[in-house]
Amino acid sequence: MSASMIAVRIERRSEEMELVSLLEGARSQIEQRFLDGGAVLLSVLDVLNRLLSVLETLTTSLDEDTAHATIGRLADTATQLTALPATEALRQERLSSVAETEKSLGGYIADMLETLRYLRTFATTAKITGAGIPDFAGFAEEIIARIQAGATQVNTLSGQITALDNTIQLATADGGETLERFQKSVPSIASNLSRNAADLTAQHRRLADLAERVGKLARAVQTKVGTTLSAMQIGDITRQRIEHCQAAFTLLEDYLASPEATALDRDARTRLTAIVRQLVFDQLREIAADFDRDCATVVKTILGFNTDITGLLGLHQEMETAEGGGAGSAMRTLEADVSAARAVVHVIEQMADRANELGRATVATVRELLDGVETIKLMRTDIQYMALNTNLRCSKLGEEGRAIGVVTAELRFFSGMLDDTAQKILTALHSLEADATKLSETDSPSADEGSLDTRLEEALDRIRNAGDRMERDMDALRACSQDVSTKAATSVTRLDFKADLGDVLVECANRAGDLVDSGGLDTIGLEASLADLGPRIAKAYTMTSEREIHARIFGTATDMPTAGPAASDDDLFEDALF
Repeated sequence: MSASMIAVRIERRSEEMELVSLLEGARSQIEQRFLDGGAVLLSVLDVLNRLLSVLETLTTSLDEDTAHATIGRLADTATQLTALPATEALRQERLSSVAETEKSLGGYIADMLETLRYLRTFATTAKITGAGIPDFAGFAEEIIARIQAGATQVNTLSGQITALDNTIQLATADGGETLERFQKSVPSIASNLSRNAADLTAQHRRLADLAERVGKLARAVQTKVGTTLSAMQIGDITRQRIEHCQAAFTLLEDYLASPEATALDRDARTRLTAIVRQLVFDQLREIAADFDRDCATVVKTILGFNTDITGLLGLHQEMETAEGGGAGSAMRTLEADVSAARAVVHVIEQMADRANELGRATVATVRELLDGVETIKLMRTDIQYMALNTNLRCSKLGEEGRAIGVVTAELRFFSGMLDDTAQKILTALHSLEADATKLSETDSPSADEGSLDTRLEEALDRIRNAGDRMERDMDALRACSQDVSTKAATSVTRLDFKADLGDVLVECANRAGDLVDSGGLDTIGLEASLADLGPRIAKAYTMTSEREIHARIFGTATDMPTAGPAASDDDLFEDALF
């Protein structure tokens, strides 16, 4: 062999080594890029899963039935709130009636005390006048004692009525001014409560609809990401096919160094090498073409779900707008309305409690007063009988008893006045008892369901908690959406495999083409070698196209594995994930 031919062979061997090195670089790049790309897609899939989870939580907080129940209770509350000024006006009217009746009692007590002073004066006069009559002084002393006991009882009644007057003044303090304030503020508060509850219903429904649309689009993107993950098997397939090309060179070297190849001369060895180089060249051309075609599909899918993600972010922005001027702010507005309503109701119910307490205290006081008046009436009867007996005794004394008889007649007259006053007090007390009893009947509507203040407090807690929960969910949704946006942008820049790896594969194919003899392949005399080497190379094949190229070059068919059932998209998706 000439020196020039040896030089050519050395050069071509060097080129073959460069190709092997280039193939290793391509294989390594493809493996790493597709691993990185898979990690990116899995991160997108993870954030989409989190987004759907947040949406599910948000949808729960936007549960329409629960919202309707809460808003329905608020509507009832608004109706009851509207009735409060009228209820309070009736309570103030009854308080005024109690106060008016109580004031009349004061006048009657004053009249009774005045009458008792007269009685005491006449009794003292009778005592002085009858000082010389046997046993009369003791009798007069007894009358005076009875009158004094009556005065003590009346003073006790006066003190009780004064205490009752103080209680009534506390209960009615600022009542008119407060009622006027309520009459001005309550209708607007109730109106705002009803209107904002209705607004919340509509905005709540809109936000729930947007959440449903976001969820539907997110699930569509999720499916496309899964499809992309499935399609990314091309990376693993391409890597394997490159390894098969590398293995072809290795198996050739091993074969040429084996005992089976000792009978081959230099020409046969050269021609066998040319056949393997042709095989690698054809395989690489096919690999580059398949990779280019399949990557175009992947990139198209990626661009498709990137467009969907843009739409997803647009819907999320719409949700942000709806939340900012809708359900979220409406919830806080409603919270403020309920707080304002509760402040009014709290004052009204405090006034109602004071009025009810006044009613109970008044009824109790009236019963004590009734007992006291009955005592006074008994005392009046005793005085009248004693005066009558004195008159009878004086009539038997003749001229000596005439002066005493005049005094005792006055006693009988003024004790009768005492009886009239006591009767007026009794009538006033019964009227006062009836008015006081009516006070406790002036409760707010549906009082059997608990105080309106308590129900508003419960509603306020529910609304505040719902608002807090919605804000947390919207914050989580905002974070997820930003994460989706970031991950999507990353995926587009890092998943365009065709732009970089496609050129590497084309370069590998071109380098392999430089090693191919343009004169064609000569297999004469190599049948045994091809029959031995061919199966060794074909043993690693996993693709039909590889076997077809191999059969075309080596002139023999390779064994095909039995085809299993076609994998579904879900199967491919699960394979890609796991």
